[in-house]
Amino acid sequence: MGIQEVDYIIVGGGLTGCAIASRLRQNDATLSLLVLEAGENASDNPKTRDLAGAFELQGSSLDYDYTTTHQQTTKNRTHAVTAGRGLGGGSILNYGYWARGDASDYDQWAATVGDDSWSFKGLLPYMKRAESHYEVDADPENRGSTGPIRVTSVPDSDPKRVYGLREPIKAAWEDLGLTYNAYGDCGSLAGICEFRENWRNGERQPSHLAYRLDSKDVITNALVHKVSFSEDGDGLPRASGVLLADGRCFRARKEIILSAGAIKTPQILMLSGIGPDDVLKEHHIPVLYNNQEVGKNYFDHFALFQTWKLRNSEKGLSMGAPQWTEPALFKGMPCDWAVNEGTPQELLRPALQADAKNGKVFDPSLSQPTRCHTETLVIYSPMGAPVPIDGSWVGTSVMLLVPTSRGIVTLKSSSPNDSPEIDPNFYSTEFDRTALIYGARRLLKAMLATPAGKTYIEFEGAPPGMTPLTEYSSDDAIDERIKMTGKSHAHSAGTSAMGKVVDTQLRVKGVKGLRVADASVLPVAIGGHPQATLYGVAEKAAEMILIDSKH
Repeated sequence: MGIQEVDYIIVGGGLTGCAIASRLRQNDATLSLLVLEAGENASDNPKTRDLAGAFELQGSSLDYDYTTTHQQTTKNRTHAVTAGRGLGGGSILNYGYWARGDASDYDQWAATVGDDSWSFKGLLPYMKRAESHYEVDADPENRGSTGPIRVTSVPDSDPKRVYGLREPIKAAWEDLGLTYNAYGDCGSLAGICEFRENWRNGERQPSHLAYRLDSKDVITNALVHKVSFSEDGDGLPRASGVLLADGRCFRARKEIILSAGAIKTPQILMLSGIGPDDVLKEHHIPVLYNNQEVGKNYFDHFALFQTWKLRNSEKGLSMGAPQWTEPALFKGMPCDWAVNEGTPQELLRPALQADAKNGKVFDPSLSQPTRCHTETLVIYSPMGAPVPIDGSWVGTSVMLLVPTSRGIVTLKSSSPNDSPEIDPNFYSTEFDRTALIYGARRLLKAMLATPAGKTYIEFEGAPPGMTPLTEYSSDDAIDERIKMTGKSHAHSAGTSAMGKVVDTQLRVKGVKGLRVADASVLPVAIGGHPQATLYGVAEKAAEMILIDSKH
């Protein structure tokens, strides 16, 4: 049998890869394409869609479950890095939270790359294209209504889905001076925002089920080794094929799109000869194009996770309580609010100045009064913590929205079967430390020092061997807890950064016929949770590819 040849090869059947393939097929049925996914098609596994799977699938065979290098900034710990391995990619593992970043985040992206089409206003039509909002008061200027992804707030998902802590948690934040923001997904994150989800009929929506694919366009269990190139007339190498780890080959007449994620995509680029020449030479890989930026600029949404003991657990306020018999309570994550805040200027300015002096990432836009730096979620479940799920505990996350710590992904070997080396350099800037400590302190006050919080929360459940934090804990104590227990939200990004590795059309620099369309292209951190942004990137990428296909 000869080598299969198609117009487009998409490497990675994850969130963006499936969306791009589906849009290409919908808009031009004459195109031939192939999606190569390293993992399996687990569509018949209900855990890829239900609430239990959101907690249980991390670390399973559907997760690459990478391990970082030891991090000096977090007590020399290693960290698990979750990345979906299977059709649907990260969308079969995530919790289904739908949150765009702040408009200022996207505007900083546009300013960084010198292209306003990546601003909030420029990307908004593509983010809307992915969405089908079910809110009664949906804003048509900012929210989509015809896309494949169903988006809803908790109250609009089911009239019987009413959590007993909804109003008390809101009141606690209001006691701290925050206000309700009904349009937190429309450009301004600040305040108490509805927790929105891309669930449909009580199930999460993996990308390959929302963006339908023809089975003949997909090959699973197809781990890619590298992209192959041919000589073009103008001297630039042209991406012309893909070699799998098992030796199979496929050819592309038009383009190859890498959508393998922020860990795999830079690894594939380097294995293909595109990357830092010293790294490639060390592993005896012929240098096709020396780009020192491949694999750099790694970032993730680092966070502090905590558990809290409820007073009067007999009231049935948390998952596991005997009163939780209403099926609607399980139709999504047990959470009502996403609370987004900035850091006071008197704390922020010295941190940014210290980072600038020490040569760390310096982004003066972070000091804008409207920027949000942390997001806090209160989940009516202990979220896998070592406490019983019996209705007496809740869990929280305080997450950095726009971290400035930067790490690197590089090669361990020239084998595609080996995981790359991941050094995330978590929690390594004064900005990150200042913002996360402040965010954690705000949560302590909300839970333990407001009338509403004190009525329902008894104490923070410290991990074994650690002292519980209180509203009186020092910055040093909070900092120590973060170093000992902090971890990422599994939102890896930035390693094929726009402006450095790809241009603003997502084309890989130094070669032709090769694009990247996944979280690795983000040049700066974007707030919210990444899927809302990444579906927009996929929609925009598909349009770019279709326009170029006409020439």
